[in-house]
Amino acid sequence: MNDDKILELTGKIEETLGADNFATISDTIGELLTGNAENMKMLAARDEEIKKLKDRNDKLVSANGALLQKVPMGFEKKKEEPKEEEAPKKLSWKDVFDKKGNFLH
Repeated sequence: MNDDKILELTGKIEETLGADNFATISDTIGELLTGNAENMKMLAARDEEIKKLKDRNDKLVSANGALLQKVPMGFEKKKEEPKEEEAPKKLSWKDVFDKKGNFLH
């Protein structure tokens, strides 16, 4: 409840009770006004904290999403090509010499 609404209500109470009777409870009404002001400040502080936490949470969710995209989700089997060292090529005399008997480079 904002301050204007509370002042309006206290004005109505004063009209209903009269100035003399209102004076007897004015200390209590003052405590209510002070308590309401403190509650409004606390609510504003909590709203600000909630906003900060939501912003931080959104940033963390975004960062986590980016990290998850970089992590592989499964294993891909790669075909292993035989290395020349593992499977030596068989050579014949025809591979080393040409038809005239000259050595190939």
